[in-house]
Amino acid sequence: MQRLFIGNTIFLFRILIVSLAFFSTASAQIKITSPVDRAIYQRDQSGQTSLSIAGTYSQPVDLVEVRAVPVIPGQGIATDWSTLQSNPQGGFFVGTLRLQGGWYTLEVRASFAGTQVGRDVLPRVGVGEVFLIAGQSNAQGLRDFPGPSAQDDRVNYIVFDNTVNSLFDPPKPTFAQLTSNATIGPRGQGAWCYGILGDLLARKLNVPILFINTAWDGTSVKNWAESAEGKVTRNVFGGFNYPNQMPYGNLQIASRFYVHQYGARAILWMQGESDTFPLDLSAKQYQEYLQFLMNKLGGDTNKRIFWVISRTSRTSDSGGNPITSQKVIDGQNAVINTTFNATFPGPITDNLFLPRTDGTHFSTTAGNAVLANAWNETLNTTFFTTITPVLPTLVPALQVSCATDNRSILVTAPEGYSSYNWSTGQTSRSISISSPGTYELTLKDQNGNVVIAPSITLAGNARPAKPTIIPSNPQQACADTGFIFSASGGNDLFLWSNGVIGQTAKALQTGTYTVKARNVFGCESEASNPVSLTVRPALAKPIIEKSGPYSLSATIPTTELNEAFEWKRGTVPLPTSTKSLKVTQTAAYSVRSKAIFTLGGSLLTCYSPFSDPFDFSTSEDDGVVIFPNPTRGGVIAVETREDLSNAEVSFYNNDGTVVLVRRFALLKERQVIDAATLPPGLYLVRVRAPGVDVTKRIAID
Repeated sequence: MQRLFIGNTIFLFRILIVSLAFFSTASAQIKITSPVDRAIYQRDQSGQTSLSIAGTYSQPVDLVEVRAVPVIPGQGIATDWSTLQSNPQGGFFVGTLRLQGGWYTLEVRASFAGTQVGRDVLPRVGVGEVFLIAGQSNAQGLRDFPGPSAQDDRVNYIVFDNTVNSLFDPPKPTFAQLTSNATIGPRGQGAWCYGILGDLLARKLNVPILFINTAWDGTSVKNWAESAEGKVTRNVFGGFNYPNQMPYGNLQIASRFYVHQYGARAILWMQGESDTFPLDLSAKQYQEYLQFLMNKLGGDTNKRIFWVISRTSRTSDSGGNPITSQKVIDGQNAVINTTFNATFPGPITDNLFLPRTDGTHFSTTAGNAVLANAWNETLNTTFFTTITPVLPTLVPALQVSCATDNRSILVTAPEGYSSYNWSTGQTSRSISISSPGTYELTLKDQNGNVVIAPSITLAGNARPAKPTIIPSNPQQACADTGFIFSASGGNDLFLWSNGVIGQTAKALQTGTYTVKARNVFGCESEASNPVSLTVRPALAKPIIEKSGPYSLSATIPTTELNEAFEWKRGTVPLPTSTKSLKVTQTAAYSVRSKAIFTLGGSLLTCYSPFSDPFDFSTSEDDGVVIFPNPTRGGVIAVETREDLSNAEVSFYNNDGTVVLVRRFALLKERQVIDAATLPPGLYLVRVRAPGVDVTKRIAID
């Protein structure tokens, strides 16, 4: 019980993870269109197959990757993420993944420029064993005795009921777990013995199982052969004619349609009751009819499909008495033993499950179990190691591009097929699509074998909508930074008038800018409304010069734009915004200029690069400097290391008389004093402030 609980817990956990992943990717920009959910593909003799994976995407991608994870641990071999297709074009991707037999969750992700843009998950896909079934009622099953459902999730069938006897191609396959009352497409009546057989094979082989049932109750081998030859053939019990080309038509269609796309290991043939009674065929007659049927199917499909032929003849005569026919058995054995025939001996059934309720059928669950076990014993190691299967056909790659009118997309299929049938009714190799919808293509080769190309979806108009530039009003930018414009629209690729490709564009030159949208098909929108940009002149890098004992000045080598300045001592910003800076500490100083521009009421501040650092060292004097000395013209400058409040600068002549006085509420920066009114000579200049009294001698020439 504990082991069962743990197993169920793991299973439910996996289901939860897959469900969450599937839900989270419902709106993803990438979609897997092939394979479909629960599809099962025939493995080769090495136990593997090359699985075609295709789909669509709705925004630019440059890489599509894929991986497969077993639905339940142990039911397959997981793969790492690998490249499915690089640089896909036209919104369509296709590639192959080599998978070991198993039951997988398939994941696909797409990226653009290294960023993931979409992801999709296919909950179930299988690599395993595919079987066709042909014969009469013990192969087809009885609706009144449907048989038990398959217990293993990996046992599946194709949902399709062709009791209307159509000779047209069946619809795109839908797969489901085999339940009791299922119609195993195209004519299987209930699960019959195949739910049990599928469970036995899935457990024995540890791979998924798919059944395709073309059997028809009451048919004789003569009916199969005559319908294959195109003749009218009559039912030996009711005396009515079978529909045109039936029962062979279903087998031919299933081989051309399902086997061609998904592959198959073999046809399970169980038939002979009607040939025992009332036909009473000879061994030679039976052999010839069955051989003709096999040869005709091989010729019609150009496929070597193996037949597993049961030895079956038991039925009841007109009096209800059970009878068998050694002649029928001999005819079946003769076909099996014919050299070079693609055959394998199936179960011997005449002596199984006796007595039978009606003398013929394996009715009831017990009878179904007996028949299932008989088939399972026949499908043994020798069978799987010696019978070469028909392998799946790879999905064709479509070419999708924008048409020359830029208002539709052109979809082109590969060459080499005998017919092209689009869901629009067109039969050309290429079609032009302009209306929203999903479009599918059925291709046939010269033998009538069918492959369905992955669907193409056009969600809206083929031409993208006109994008908008944000912001849409005129802008200005500094020369060293430029301006970033953004495009609004869908998930398209955006082409800017300056050659930039992407959602945003950096503009570095004065001018007018527009943008177009290009979708995954290659169609382009009309250009957006233009937006102008004014790029302001670059600000030159300033140069620092020492302009005094305690001052530095910034100069600009180009025309000035009414710049302000930002100074730094080392990495520390200083509050001064003028061209000159008073310096009192030994350090490296730098400066940059800034200018403010106005456009439509908006302000823009641009900056120059910082100057080269200027190393300044303080001197060990008294902290007051008067220069130049001597001075010509009488103009002198006063600088102080410390800021002085209520400072007074007095000039004395040789007599000690005060001849000039200048007062400063704050002596913080260099102050220039015009002493040109004083006659040439020697003077004493006294600088006084609270706590400071310094006298200097100067000469005025």
